[in-house]
Amino acid sequence: MVPGQTPWSWTLVAACPVDCFRFIFGFGFCSISLVAFLDSATGMPPLPPRGPTSRTALCLWLPTFELRLELVRSPELDTTSVALLAPGEGAGRQVVGQVSERAARAGVRPGMLVSRAVALCPSLTLLEPDPTHYEAAMEGILECLEGVSPVVEPVGPGLIHLGVDGLERLLGPPREEVDRVLHALLGILPRPLVAAIRVGRAPGTFAARVAAESACPGAPILVESSGLARFLASCPLEVLPLSDEKVDRLHRLDLRTLGDLGDLPLSALLRQVGGEGRILRELARGERIDPVRPLHRPRPLRVSLDFPAPVGDREALHRGVDRLLDRLLSRPERRDRALRGLRAGGHLEDGGSWQVEVTLREPTARREVLASPLRSRMALRPPSRALDTLFVEAFEFGAPTDQTSLFDPQEARTGVEEGRTDPMGDRRGLLLREALRELRLRLGHDPLYRVVEVDPWSRIPERRHALMTVEP
Repeated sequence: MVPGQTPWSWTLVAACPVDCFRFIFGFGFCSISLVAFLDSATGMPPLPPRGPTSRTALCLWLPTFELRLELVRSPELDTTSVALLAPGEGAGRQVVGQVSERAARAGVRPGMLVSRAVALCPSLTLLEPDPTHYEAAMEGILECLEGVSPVVEPVGPGLIHLGVDGLERLLGPPREEVDRVLHALLGILPRPLVAAIRVGRAPGTFAARVAAESACPGAPILVESSGLARFLASCPLEVLPLSDEKVDRLHRLDLRTLGDLGDLPLSALLRQVGGEGRILRELARGERIDPVRPLHRPRPLRVSLDFPAPVGDREALHRGVDRLLDRLLSRPERRDRALRGLRAGGHLEDGGSWQVEVTLREPTARREVLASPLRSRMALRPPSRALDTLFVEAFEFGAPTDQTSLFDPQEARTGVEEGRTDPMGDRRGLLLREALRELRLRLGHDPLYRVVEVDPWSRIPERRHALMTVEP
C-alpha cells in the first residue's frame, strides 16, 4: 500500500454536460475538490445592493385587512355581525381573529373563544381564513406602490411604509402625494377599501405609524419636522413598542403621554424599563428618526400538485410535500440557492385555502431538512378539509449552496484506525449522497461514475478498468 493511501481510495469521474463539478480522488490523499464559480460562470446575477432609504415616511394602514377582503367577496355580510377565525393550531378550540364593528359592539373581541363569541352574539357569522387570497392581494398592493415610489417597506397585512423623499416634484405637496397614492390603489382595490385606508405622513416610520393610527379615513395626518415633537407629546404611551406590563408600570408613575415620558430623566426611565429606555425616550421626544428601508423581495418559486380526488390523509400530504420539494430543488430558477423560508398550502375542497409557513435558522438545500419543519407545522395546523391542490413555495433564499470538503485527513485516519472501508457509510457518505442527489435532480440522470479495477494485468488498456454508476 502506498504510504498515506487509505484502504477505501477510489475515484469518481463527473460526466456532466456543464463542467460544474470535478471530483478528484488521488493516491496519497482522499478529498473532494469542488470548483467555486464566479457570477460570470454561472450566469447568476450578483446579490442586489442595499436599496435607498427615505427619511420621510408615508404610512398606509387598513385595519382588519383580511376581514375587509372577505366582505368584498361577500358584500351581503357587510350589514351583519361577522368574525374571521384565527389560523388554528391543531384540533384545539378555535378563537376569533378579527371582528366587524357590529360584532365589536356586541362584545366580541379578537382572541375570544368561538363558543363565548357565539354566546355573546348569536347572529355572529364565522368566516374561515383564506391566506392565499390575502397574500395575493398584499402582493398586488406592493407592486402598485412600487410604481409610485422605489422605497416600499411592507410591515404586516394592511400596513405599509412608503418612502417619499424627493417625490415632491413628481407628486406635488404632501396632501397631493396622499391623493396620488390613493388614486393609484384604486386600480387594484375596490373604492370602499381605498376609502377605509388611514394615512399618516411624518419624519421616520414610528411617527408616521402613530399618525396613521390616529387618523380617520379620508382625513390624513401630515406632520412636518418642525412640529414632530409637539405632535408626539400628546400621544398615549400605548403607541410605544412596550409590553402591557411595562405600560402599566409607567401608568402607576402617573406617566400617560409621550410628553410625560420625554420629560422623565433618563436615569429614572432606565431603572423602570431597562436598557430600552434610551431608545423609547428618543422616540417620544422625536429625536430618533428611523428611515423607510425597502424590503428586498426575491421572486418566490412555487410548485404545485393537483390531486385527482380531494386528499385529507396526513401521510399522503407528507408524500406530496416530499415530491414537491424534489421538484422545487430541481428548478433551474433556484440557481443553486439554499432555501430558508418555505410555505406549504393548498385549496380546500368546496372553497377556501389553507397555508403554513416556516423559516429555518440556517438556509439549506437538503430535502430532509426542509421537509421536517414543514411536517411539524402541518401537524400543528392541519387543513380543516381535504385539499384539491397542494403547493410548496420558497419565498426566502440563502447564499448559493457550496459543497464543503467531504473528506479531511483527520477523518480519513480515523476511518483507517476504526477499520471502516465503506466511504458511503458515515458523515462523508451522507454529504456525498446529498451532492449526488442534487446533480441527479438538475441533470435528469446519474452523472457520476467510479473507476473500478477489472483486469489490471490485461494488455488491452480498455479492459483494465470500468466505469460504474455511483449508487448513493
